[in-house]
Amino acid sequence: MRKALLGFVLVFMSALPLYGSVQHGEVMEQVSLPVPSDQNDRTYLGLGKKAGQFTLRDIDADIVIVEIFSMYCPHCQKHAPTANRLHEIIEADKRTRGRVKLIGIGVGNSAYEVKFFKKKYTVPFPLFDDENSQILNKLTGIRTPTFFGVRKRGPKVEAFFIEQGPHDDADAFLKDVIRKSGISL
Repeated sequence: MRKALLGFVLVFMSALPLYGSVQHGEVMEQVSLPVPSDQNDRTYLGLGKKAGQFTLRDIDADIVIVEIFSMYCPHCQKHAPTANRLHEIIEADKRTRGRVKLIGIGVGNSAYEVKFFKKKYTVPFPLFDDENSQILNKLTGIRTPTFFGVRKRGPKVEAFFIEQGPHDDADAFLKDVIRKSGISL
């Protein structure tokens, strides 16, 4: 009886991370963000409109990497140069430039807080606020920073990658995301 109970507990606990990943992936598939007012950000994302909302599907890329961060997160602050390096690597390689895009969402952060973070850490990619915590409230149990990889699948987008916590090697991280996407670049 004890062995059966222990076996059940182990199977149940090992399935919890999978459930969280699927649930969080579904959130990424439904994310709607305001069109950036900055022309450079709109051009980078390949958005044709100047106002309103857009989804991750609207971004002109095969793969979108979404960094979930918070201005108040010391790990996010420390990781900002590595995220900037990731963007630099993507843009420097003709195989990934234009096909892989990077954005950040400041969960629970106001537009002012996100703008402050972007300026302080010289973030070169678009950042968005989550002032009303709509995204934060759906991403229960995650830490910041967390990274999602999203790819287009027909008329929808599909979250195929999730990694919680900072990464030290931007190049290795990018290679891992691309490999897991199944997309040849």
